[in-house]
Parts: sequence; structure tokens; C-alpha cells
Amino acid sequence: MASRRHRDPFLPPSLRRLGRRQGERPRIDPRFPCLQQEQTSPPELVRELIAAAASMPHVRPVHTRFLDCGIPGTALVLEDEAAMGQPEAFIAGTAFAVVRPEGSVELRLKPEWAERALVRGWLTVHPLVRYMAGALPPQSTIAYAPRDARELRVVLRLIDAARCYAEGRIGGMPLPDSRW
Repeated sequence: MASRRHRDPFLPPSLRRLGRRQGERPRIDPRFPCLQQEQTSPPELVRELIAAAASMPHVRPVHTRFLDCGIPGTALVLEDEAAMGQPEAFIAGTAFAVVRPEGSVELRLKPEWAERALVRGWLTVHPLVRYMAGALPPQSTIAYAPRDARELRVVLRLIDAARCYAEGRIGGMPLPDSRW
């Protein structure tokens, strides 16, 4: 008799059926600002990533200096009325992700969501979480820069999951401990 898979009602659809990333994991510099050192995105793919993320509901891109260290980046910011997630879902203000110049994306995911992407090779825990306990919440991750159009689609799925976490809901269903 075939068993039915248990579906987690609080798992964003974008994280279901997440395949494996091919190849070696790229190195992330453990020193602030922890940029990806290899397998980076071509500039046109970074622009496409930002444009596609900006087309998600309630999201607007804000060009910024990455965490005041002078490195340019693009914060993905939720409209105030949509930002109902837990405080840990945000990097600063209502920014839930930052597209970094080399194409990697700092974002926040619920730990059980991040684990799915981590074991499939799509992201890593932010180095500062490991080396400076308490400097960043454990939800802090870095999605590897997409190398091609297929990987771009997966990174956008991760950004969409981070958006759900920041909104505090998946579709019309509020997440536990959200402000809905």
C-alpha cells in the first residue's frame, strides 16, 4: 500500500520539490561582508534577478550600500502593510533580502525551511552566525549566486519563501507567531 506524504501546511510552495544544486559549493568569505568568492553571477543575471524579485507582490527594490560598508547592493523591501512576519524575518526595517553585487542573496528563512535548501546545496548559513553567535539571528542565510537561468529560477523560489516569512503568511494562511 502506498503511503501518502505528509504535507507541511506551513511550507511555502516554492520550497516543495526543490532539486539539488549541481557542482561544488562556492566559498563565502568568512570576513564581513561575507561575499561569495567564486561561481558568481554575470551582471546581466544579477539585473534579471533583481527585476524578477521586484515583480513579486508587495516587493520593491532599494539600491543601497550593503550594511553601510560601502559595497553596493539591492535590498528587497516589503510594503509596510505587508510586513507582518516575525522580527527575525527581516534584515533591517522591512528589508527581507539583499541581492549582493556578485549575485548571492542574503535572506532570512525559518530554520526548517532553510534546512531543505541547505541540504540540497542552494544556500549556506551566514558566516557571521557561525563566528559571532548573536550578531545575526540563526535564520540568516546566503543563497548562492545563480550561474544560469535554471539556477536563477531556484534562487527566486528561495526569495519568494523569504517573502512569505516576512509577510507572516503563505497565501492567505497566517504563519504561527506572525502579527496577523
